[in-house]
Amino acid sequence: MNELIKKGLKNWTKIKLNNLKYYHELLKEEMGRFKYPLHGIKKYTINIFKLNRIKKLLKYSNKLHIGCGGVKIDGFINIDAFKTIATDFVCEIEDLPKYIKPNSIRLIYSSHTLEHFSRKDSIQVLKMFYDFLESSGELRISVPDLIKLSDIVKTRKLEVKDMETIQGILMGGQDTRYNYHKSVFWFDLLKQILMDIGFKVDISEYPCYPHFLGDVKDASSIAGKPDLGVYISLNAKAIK
Repeated sequence: MNELIKKGLKNWTKIKLNNLKYYHELLKEEMGRFKYPLHGIKKYTINIFKLNRIKKLLKYSNKLHIGCGGVKIDGFINIDAFKTIATDFVCEIEDLPKYIKPNSIRLIYSSHTLEHFSRKDSIQVLKMFYDFLESSGELRISVPDLIKLSDIVKTRKLEVKDMETIQGILMGGQDTRYNYHKSVFWFDLLKQILMDIGFKVDISEYPCYPHFLGDVKDASSIAGKPDLGVYISLNAKAIK
């Protein structure tokens, strides 16, 4: 029995050492992409288990659904800062460059997520998306449309519940630290930002309904319709 225990422990140790070696090599390979000063090392620490997870996911798809919330889209890597029934990869957006290589993604879709960032940070997020995309890669981005919401406010006599709905769309639900809106967009503004970043091809709006991915229900295809009777999402696409 003692010999069996010793043999088992030896095999277990060998497996663990092999795993450690694998993760060490994985981390060493990825850290080579980051040239940050020592004072930033904590901020840019890479989670090797997340790194292993995303590498496995990227073997099966190079399409990202960023800020997925509870909406899972088949064929995409569904990413969110919170673990939900839909999330394949839990990660805050600002940490994604640790795990996603430049010029490696064919399609990025993000619905009603960008407005949660400040004006300055939202531009950095779009630059990050641009860097992730391969040549001719496609970005699909959806945000609340300030012009559509302004038209509703100017042309209707609104009930209190409608006013509250519009406030929520513009400013966020404000029930968690993530659910605050810090920037607003309309098409001309978003188009100019995308052009300044480097997108040059087919920067255009597309309809809220039907969803461009088919039978998907999220804010880009339903926001505003149930409560206000109109679609209030600005849906834009751009090619790198």
